[in-house]
Amino acid sequence: MELHRAGGGDRKLALVGLVYGLASFAVGGAFAIAGVWLVSFVVWVPGLFFFVLGLILLTGSLRPFRIALSDTGLVVESEGHRFAGPWSQVDGISIEQTVPVGSPPLSRSLLVLWVAEEVPMRHAPSFPPQGNGRKGHVIAEMDNIRETHNQVAEALRRYAGEKFRSLR
Repeated sequence: MELHRAGGGDRKLALVGLVYGLASFAVGGAFAIAGVWLVSFVVWVPGLFFFVLGLILLTGSLRPFRIALSDTGLVVESEGHRFAGPWSQVDGISIEQTVPVGSPPLSRSLLVLWVAEEVPMRHAPSFPPQGNGRKGHVIAEMDNIRETHNQVAEALRRYAGEKFRSLR
């Protein structure tokens, strides 16, 4: 089973920012030709902001995302993490709920992977230590995955077996 990135909301928002930025440059240019430089500046500044924001969102939405589960193992290309190996190289995988913070208090559901100690990973683990005292790798936010929490949990139960720790 392969998990998919949720919706194209980021790409749509990026497109809006890019189009708004380009339109602002054109409108500001028309005002500059007419000699109204102050208005050109007022139009160009937010246009530049939205164009850059659109580029950032577009770049972020094009990052590789692949989480594939099978009987033989796990493949992860997400959040800068790269892992491809059999389940024997995985110490555990779980869906974790963070402690609510902020006002109003918000929490996040995270897909966290613990690999065996001898398995090299590109990034240092960042999720707080669990029972064995080792930190885990956050490989995805559940809000960014198209499949529901229950679908992901069922797939992990099926493929990861005892390595999956469910909160529900």
